[in-house]
Amino acid sequence: MTNQVVMQNKSLAKQKIFTLASPILILILGHFSAQYFTALWGNWAWPGVFCVYWGCMLGMVSLYGGMKRVKGWFAKPIGSRWWLVLAVLIGLSAFPILFFPNLDVLNSIPMIAAWFLFAIINSTCEELYWRGFLLDETAELPFHIGKIYTSLLFIAMHPLMLGVFSKMQSFDPDNPFALLPFLMILTLITVVYCLIYLKTRSLRWPILSHFLTDLGNLSIFVFMNLLTIG
Repeated sequence: MTNQVVMQNKSLAKQKIFTLASPILILILGHFSAQYFTALWGNWAWPGVFCVYWGCMLGMVSLYGGMKRVKGWFAKPIGSRWWLVLAVLIGLSAFPILFFPNLDVLNSIPMIAAWFLFAIINSTCEELYWRGFLLDETAELPFHIGKIYTSLLFIAMHPLMLGVFSKMQSFDPDNPFALLPFLMILTLITVVYCLIYLKTRSLRWPILSHFLTDLGNLSIFVFMNLLTIG
């Protein structure tokens, strides 16, 4: 084996390690950026936090994913159309829980525009990174370790990063089980996103489902603690 091949293999190994470590690094950076922007802007922390978060995810996809793979992720889905039905049903599930009981928060055109734009950008960035990129990168790991690893970190990101400024997603030490229903629903949604991608080999339906979910859960209004719950 030539020195060039050895160096190339070492480079690929380092890239793989960095790729596998990237969700942990993004989670840590996201947590500290959430603390920083919350101290700086209060309830308006979310734009700063998500700029950092989206930038990190898109940076990883751009550096190590490549345009060829990105185009492949947006290819026509294969398999049954029932995966599209499941994607839509999961996406709409938050509407009766959060959207309809809190319609009164939709009273500002700029906020509505920001909410809609957020849903488009966030659903695309998160599915590109957490499903397309990471599930592909961890596909060779045995016993579904890659799927479990990426899913657990995606779920953990919500209380550890978003929970810094969003009360609905924060951990309350005085009531440690209060967050359990949210985490159970989030786990179900995460599993469905993974299944749809793996079965259709396309991110079209996961992005659609995620987009509807972000609309239905009134994302930025939750981040700003504007909802009345219970």
